[in-house]
Amino acid sequence: MRKKFIQLITVASSLFTFEQASASADVVVCAVPQVYSALESAKEDASNKFETYYAPAEDITSRIANNSGKCSIVVSSDEKLAILMLRAEKTTQDNIKPLVKAPLILWSKDETLFKNDIKAIKDKKLKSLALPKASLTPVGFAASQIVKKKNFPTNYIKYKIFRTEQEFQAFAMVNSGNVQTGFITKPLIMRDGKATGSYWFVPHEYYDPIKYYIINTNSASFRTSKVFNYLLTDNNVHQFFLKAGFEDLDK
Repeated sequence: MRKKFIQLITVASSLFTFEQASASADVVVCAVPQVYSALESAKEDASNKFETYYAPAEDITSRIANNSGKCSIVVSSDEKLAILMLRAEKTTQDNIKPLVKAPLILWSKDETLFKNDIKAIKDKKLKSLALPKASLTPVGFAASQIVKKKNFPTNYIKYKIFRTEQEFQAFAMVNSGNVQTGFITKPLIMRDGKATGSYWFVPHEYYDPIKYYIINTNSASFRTSKVFNYLLTDNNVHQFFLKAGFEDLDK
């Protein structure tokens, strides 16, 4: 009897050690900078702990393709990244879910420029414009739809249009004061639930939605799946994203 009891304790101890090791294993969420505020709030609120890594979508793509760092979960608006991961068998279609969408805006650090909404555009008050490249980013593609299809008046500043490879570069150019305006998404200008500067809110019907996707790259892991489901379905997390300037998918 005593021997069986000792064996039982030994088995229980080994199970406990395994659970402890599993609990201490890192779940790393790799995400683009636009979701920083929302994701860090979710991280603080989470019962299932995880680490975060922020980088442009192309850097996350390289990290995954070259196995240069861990990405248990990915949050990005770059659909090419999801396609690449599917082709490389890093995930499956069932583990790619739309999370939120980001509204497109024309932003200026000048708090008065877009005080009267679109008037500054109609009156040709724009002096320079940062525009992400359409072929490289969802924001650039959306912005190109505005410029090309909606007769957006850019001819008078055609020599003052600065093309960027990333949305964040367009934001940085405007934020530094080197460029007056730029097409970006609203989350980049949010601080503690409030927008900085002034902006024209581009009507949704003018462009294809800029959706953010969450991708589980390790669905076999119980802890990774717990974090994945938490970020995807928890109402508090959803509110964090809304406060950070994102929108519901069906809005």
